[in-house]
This record gives sequence, C-alpha cells and structure tokens, in this order.
Amino acid sequence: MQQMLNLIERDLKDAPEGCLVFNQKANAAYPYHQYYDSDNRKQVRTYINKSNRDFARALAQKGYLIDVKTILEKNKKALENLLNEYDEESIDLSYEMLDNSRKSLVNPVRISVKEQVRRWNSETYELCSIYPENLKFETDKGEMVRSKSEVIIANLLNQNRKHILYKYERPLEVMVVGKAYTIYPDFTIINLHTGKINYWEHAGRMDDPKYADDFVRKMNTYINNGLYPGEDVIISYETMNYPLNIHNINLLIKQII
Repeated sequence: MQQMLNLIERDLKDAPEGCLVFNQKANAAYPYHQYYDSDNRKQVRTYINKSNRDFARALAQKGYLIDVKTILEKNKKALENLLNEYDEESIDLSYEMLDNSRKSLVNPVRISVKEQVRRWNSETYELCSIYPENLKFETDKGEMVRSKSEVIIANLLNQNRKHILYKYERPLEVMVVGKAYTIYPDFTIINLHTGKINYWEHAGRMDDPKYADDFVRKMNTYINNGLYPGEDVIISYETMNYPLNIHNINLLIKQII
C-alpha cells in the first residue's frame, strides 16, 4: 500500500495544475481546464480542444490519482488503527497463565516463541549412531563433534546465544520415496526472537566425489520435504584448496539472528 502511495505522490508532482471538468451540452460533454489565475483569486476555465487531448488525459489521470490516494490513505489509517488494537500477545498469555497441570491437558491454538524455547530446552534426543568414533573434537559447550570446522561453526553459533540456540545432530524425520526416514542435520538452530527453526549443513569435503554425491542427495531430501536452501537450510562449504572461511560463517549466522 505504501509503495502504491509513493508512486502516486511521485506522479502527482509532475501533474499539471488545476483539474478537468466537463460542460454538458446536448448529448456531448466538452472538456475544460479549470484552474486559478496568477493571483490565485479567480477561477478560470479554458476549453481543451481535440488537438490537446494529451493534456486532457493528464488532468483526468491527476483527478483519478487524487481519488485513489484518498482511498489508500483512508485504508492505511484504518489498518494502523486495527493493528494498534490487535493484541496478539494475549493469545500466548492465556496459555502461559495456566498452571503446569492444566498446561499438560491443553493443546494451545498456537505455540508461542517462549513455549517453543521451553520445549527446546527440555528436549532430549539421541545423537547419530553412525561412526561414533569420529566424535573426537570438543566445542566450547563441551560437546563432541566430527571435525575442526564443525567446532568453529558450533563456537560461532554459541557466541550468538542471545539470539539463537543450536543442537548438534538433532534427528529430523523426513519422507524419502514415500517412507519416513531420519536424517541428522549437522546443526539445528532456533531463533529466540521468532521461533524459526533453521538447519545448518557443512559440506566439508566437497572435493571427494562420493561425499559430494551424498551431500547433494541430502540437499534434495530437504527440498523434497519443503525445506529450502537459503531459507530453511544454511549451507557452508569447504575443500582442501578452499578451507573454511570464518568471515563467511559469520555472514551466514547474521542471516538467521
């Protein structure tokens, strides 16, 4: 709406002075340019002949834009008043005010960010059981991950814990060829302000053909389950010739905080 108003205001700046009026005679309507004289005291009407129809169109367009602008401004004010009265937080508060015994019996109409974070913090899960011997690199949180690059990513995520929290290899159930299947994102991240969940995959050996094939297959699984790279899935890359770029990791983190 505001964009439309801006365009209208831009066009009105270039519009001619005055307005278009019609004088009805018999079965015909004759266009006139109505404006004030140089002293801005007397109203003047000048006939617009057929050779100057572009001017008539400009005046007609101006009148139309003024009408639309009035409607848009009225609608904008109505929406602003509605938003001022709309109390969305009370919906969440009605659930938060319940005692724990009642909460356990109630299915809220929506999950507040506060409740999402509470459930996140109380959640337990089993790490991926594949190649546990590779879990030999320790993060600042004292958890074990599979590579030095994952240590760096984990520690940088942890440095932004006022905005986001992460879990390592938290299981995610997806559908693969019509069957339920569990995958393990490198990092699952929750935004503490919005509740949005992001998944982070670090492709650490993209110069290994088999590893690259497996990674592409995993990305396709995300997409087929409605989780899209850049929107839901954050991806970082690395090869022997192009090691982890910490600056780029920080830029990626900024996209989700």
